[in-house]
Amino acid sequence: MDLVLDLAWWGLVYVLLPVASGSIAALPFWLKRRMLLGNAIGSTVIAVVMIAFIIQLFASLLSTGFLSQASLLPVGALVLVGWVDVLILFFLSGAVENRVKRRIVNPDDF
Repeated sequence: MDLVLDLAWWGLVYVLLPVASGSIAALPFWLKRRMLLGNAIGSTVIAVVMIAFIIQLFASLLSTGFLSQASLLPVGALVLVGWVDVLILFFLSGAVENRVKRRIVNPDDF
């Protein structure tokens, strides 16, 4: 049970920390309706955070001295999580875009 809770905790860190940091970096651009620029900046932030996680994991694997295909599986999992983080960021940008569009009043509507 402790292993499951530990994996769930680290899973939340690996998913939520990059998405939150990328969203915070992209939010000012999203609010100005510059979605592509916000997505590019948010994706870059996610990439930098995930690369830091991957380098940290790879360094810990190298320090053990045992490097095989099976030990590289967590590195591949982190790459997959990075792609999922970017996908979540794009869904968040779509939600922000819809919210900003509804907030703006078009004078032609009256």
